[in-house]
Amino acid sequence: MFLQSAVRTITTAALLFAAPAVQAQPLPPAADVLAKHVAAIGGRDAIMKITSMKQVGAMEITAAGMTADLEMYVMAPNKQSMKMSLAGLGEILSGTDGTVAWSVNPMQGARLLEGKELAQAKEQADFVASMLYSPDRFSAMTNEGVVDFAGEKAYKIKLVRKDTGNESWNYFSLASGLQIGAEATLDSEMGKLTTSSILADYKQFGPLKVATRTEMTTGPQKMILTVKSAEFNTVTNEAVAVPAAVQPLIKK
Repeated sequence: MFLQSAVRTITTAALLFAAPAVQAQPLPPAADVLAKHVAAIGGRDAIMKITSMKQVGAMEITAAGMTADLEMYVMAPNKQSMKMSLAGLGEILSGTDGTVAWSVNPMQGARLLEGKELAQAKEQADFVASMLYSPDRFSAMTNEGVVDFAGEKAYKIKLVRKDTGNESWNYFSLASGLQIGAEATLDSEMGKLTTSSILADYKQFGPLKVATRTEMTTGPQKMILTVKSAEFNTVTNEAVAVPAAVQPLIKK
């Protein structure tokens, strides 16, 4: 009994003495974690010199055993487009010119996005927010602590967009500072979809490091995006223009 009591006493004392050491290491503010990521991919000055970005890669839809060629274009301040070419099915297009947003696929044809989908597309195309995590784009930025994510210790950062109130949880490696994942609930024509992503294999392309492998999970569906090349300041207006199939849907 005495031995057990002594063990309890010593253990309690050890925990009490250890507690201040844990508390003495407060979490860094979310803004500092985001700034470290920006610095790790190339820095604010380099990013501010970028007016556009083109990425070429491939998308693997694992459950369906399908692979598609992929081209993605971004133009500051708020335009983007994506073209995915599926063998035997045709092209899937999506994007926004900053005013309207669209989706085109062989099964459903062309449609304009409206309501929450439109707001979400515009938000995602915000170059400053997506590349620099500019604080003025968010109503809240919170560091929720250190977690295990994709085999690494990571800060879990909650972000709330100012315009839409959309929430996301973003994971940043303690070791490298780079973003290694994200989780969010998105609006789509099929309703709300919960998505999670793992970002990996950062490589240098010109002025920036880019994650060349993104594993995305949406419900039961898993997709793997591989970036083969990235180039900067070469995108033309035509690349982010409203597709011909969508133009008749725009009210004059």
